[in-house]
Order: sequence, then structure tokens, then C-alpha cells
Amino acid sequence: MNTTITAHSMEQAEGKLERIRAAREASEQNARNEAHAIPFGQPNIEGRGDIYKHVKQEWKRAARLAEEETRASERVDMLSKVEAFKESDDRLQDVRVVGRTGWASVGAATSVNNLDYFRNQVAQLQAANEAAKAFNKTHKDEKKQTYGAKITQLNKKIAYLERMQQKAESTPISEHSQQLIDSGAVTQWQKKPVYYFVKGLRKVALTLDE
Repeated sequence: MNTTITAHSMEQAEGKLERIRAAREASEQNARNEAHAIPFGQPNIEGRGDIYKHVKQEWKRAARLAEEETRASERVDMLSKVEAFKESDDRLQDVRVVGRTGWASVGAATSVNNLDYFRNQVAQLQAANEAAKAFNKTHKDEKKQTYGAKITQLNKKIAYLERMQQKAESTPISEHSQQLIDSGAVTQWQKKPVYYFVKGLRKVALTLDE
């Protein structure tokens, strides 16, 4: 499952975690207070209400909040991993995240905003590839990994994104299409700018032309 990350995701996630934790701790304390108010060894009397009802309710609520706290904590762990990945290279603008915990898979999104990142990756791989090939020529019994396939894959991705960027910049927009954009009915997808999201329709995108 892909996870959506925004500029304020970490702040929101940490705030939510703190609120859930405080609520869970308060519920646990309420349960203890309710229990201490009941005389030690006091039994339930048949025909009357359960004197431990509120204690049970508070512990049940605390257990539910503990599960929510775990999920909220896992999201914070995931967002920390995303932030660390983004900080590894200033050229990286958009990330792709699969998962919702600290074990999530984090990588560079196929986005025109990441073109400089991918170009730099190719340059680094080309240098490493040439060094590995030179090493392999003089070492018959020990071989280093080469990166030809990875370089080809990245070059195809770069070419795809460059075509998309050029198309988005060069395609004339009709007056009616511009009105849709100005009204907010459609919003350009910054990662793949030839596509526009339709307001109110989740995961629905279209292209605009003359």
C-alpha cells in the first residue's frame, strides 16, 4: 500500500501520538482510581449493577487506545525513515513509500521533480561501472559488480520523465481547459505534470489538450 506524505505529516503524526498516549494514560489512571474507590474484597450483589462496570470500561478503553498508540508510533517510525532518506540527497524531492511502519520500503518516486536526482545517480553509477570494469580486466579470479543494467533502467526512466516534462510544457491548453484549472476543478499532478486530478474524484486523473 502506498502511503501519502505531506510537508506536515511528521508534525501531525507526533501530535496524534502524544494525544493518544495522554488519553491512554488518563484512562488507565481513571481505572485505578475507580478500583481504589471500591472497598477491598467488595463483591457484586446479585440483582444490583456491576460495581466494577466503570473500572472495566476504563481498562477496555485503555486497551483500545494502546492499540491506536502502537499504530501511531509505527507511523512516526516510518516518517522518520522517510525524512532520513530525503536528507541523504538534496536533489531528492518526491519519495515513494510502501508500508506504514518503520519497516516500510522507501525509495525515489518516478517524478519529474526527481530528474536531477536520477541524473546524478546515473553519473555515480557510470563512474562506479567504469572502475569495476577496469578492475575486472586485471583481476581474473575476483570480480566486482558492474552496473550496466541499472544504468540502462535509470536512463529509460529519465527519458520517460523528460518526455513527460517536455509535453507538459509544450502542449497548448485550450481556454476551456484553462478555466477548469483556474476554477480548481482540476489540479495538475506535479510529479507527472501531463496529468490532472479531478476534484472530488479520488484517484481519477486526465490529460488536457487543445
